[in-house]
Amino acid sequence: MDIICASICYRGYAEDEVAATCANAPAIGYRLMEIHGPMVWSVEAVDRFDLTRARAMVEPSGMRCVGIYTPGWGGSDEADVRRRAAAIARCAELTAALGGDHVTSTGAQPRGGRGALERVADCAAHVLELLPAELPVRLALEPHFGNVLQQPEDFRFVLDRLSDPRLGICVDTGHFHSAQVCTVDVIREFADRLVNVHLKDHVGATSVGIGRGEVDLPAVVAALREVGYSGGLTVELEVEDPENLPRYTHEAYVYLSGLLGQKL
Repeated sequence: MDIICASICYRGYAEDEVAATCANAPAIGYRLMEIHGPMVWSVEAVDRFDLTRARAMVEPSGMRCVGIYTPGWGGSDEADVRRRAAAIARCAELTAALGGDHVTSTGAQPRGGRGALERVADCAAHVLELLPAELPVRLALEPHFGNVLQQPEDFRFVLDRLSDPRLGICVDTGHFHSAQVCTVDVIREFADRLVNVHLKDHVGATSVGIGRGEVDLPAVVAALREVGYSGGLTVELEVEDPENLPRYTHEAYVYLSGLLGQKL
């Protein structure tokens, strides 16, 4: 399992989180990153994405961008679903161009909306139709607390309808903790559809530094090993004290290296 630094780890600390990741994370030891944030978090932003500029930031740092966080799955109506599907497909193409292998996002709508899960499934189906079968990028549905994608049954609903192995789940330890979902059980149930893992630590619904909260991260890593997961562990920090993000990002690398038995 590889340790990945998401650009959200510098959100609120620096004006440009991607540039800050490229400037700071390699000195800690990170060699892989994900692009989150303003460059890709809306359909309009994806339309404006400057691949040349992204490469100019990432490549000199010695890091490789392995994933992009896309606009949300689903939408308010069929037109919105198709618009978002096109943007997610474009993110998959950009990811491949940067040398990455996965894209991730949660649902586009809050929990409880009529037909929202159906539109998530429709959106995923459209993306799969748009992408060439040979593109080496997988698509991941991620939980968010209060989102249409939150509980295990939400993922069952979508994945049971779409058996394409390019589509799977991103386990988010923080959002599952907030929703009182057992992450270890999810890992075991969806073992054959695991695409990525977003590692957070929480106290209740509040994100804190890795190793500072209530999430049993050793149990999560043990469960991933148990099912033979060999993908990435993406550090995500959404803390309330962003001035401490450089320290928390460093702590996370040291903590996870220890869990994985990797030498620093």
